[in-house]
Amino acid sequence: MKLSRCMSCYCTINDFPAYGNLSGYSVKGHKAFPVCEEDTASQQLKHGRKTVYLRHQKFLRSHHSYRRLKKAFNGHQETSSLPTPLTSVEVYEKVSNIDHTFGKPKKKSSVTNIWKKKTIFFYLPHWSRLEVRHGIDVMHVKKNVCDSLIGTFLNINGKTNDGLKDRLDLIEINI
Repeated sequence: MKLSRCMSCYCTINDFPAYGNLSGYSVKGHKAFPVCEEDTASQQLKHGRKTVYLRHQKFLRSHHSYRRLKKAFNGHQETSSLPTPLTSVEVYEKVSNIDHTFGKPKKKSSVTNIWKKKTIFFYLPHWSRLEVRHGIDVMHVKKNVCDSLIGTFLNINGKTNDGLKDRLDLIEINI
């Protein structure tokens, strides 16, 4: 983890799993995209049993040509607008009342919350007012995408994302 100084305020720069640990947000499952939160477009694949995240064309300009492409994506034209990110005050309100006990929970709670804990950063006086508290390290993202592409192109055993289950899932979601 790195701390970056920007106009007299600090933010963390890390990969996505570390982002989940430091922010207190659950970055796994159907609502793993923190900007969209409840509006995350996710789908459980039938054959590969993976969770995939769709409809990222909504982050493009409203008249971008990719928004109209149906066949290249999931068979639907993207018409929804960009989600509004939570403000720092809204995030603080969501985590301020979380009572987190460390260790394994005794029994499953009936209340599900994608915010799992109030991190120690919220005890810093300026943290609840920061608009950007965590940044994603692009180096790790580029490495993971490159590893995935090369593994698929070269058909490296255990590294390829092109198998029978993957192809059946592509057919299932009309790609």
